[in-house]
Amino acid sequence: MSWSNETRLIGERVKVENEKGFGVITRIDMERGLIYVLYKRMREEAYPYPEAIDQQKLRIEMRK
Repeated sequence: MSWSNETRLIGERVKVENEKGFGVITRIDMERGLIYVLYKRMREEAYPYPEAIDQQKLRIEMRK
């Protein structure tokens, strides 16, 4: 992915496997290979990047 594609993901809503609600991507850490998702009640989880997206654990709902 190019830089513009990665920054475009920040702020997008995602549906995460085995989670009830939606989350929002807050940041992408390229050095550690992590993508952070913020849920309700300010709970933040880290997932492996880009494996979580490639394996469909994170399904992104792109806004127009």
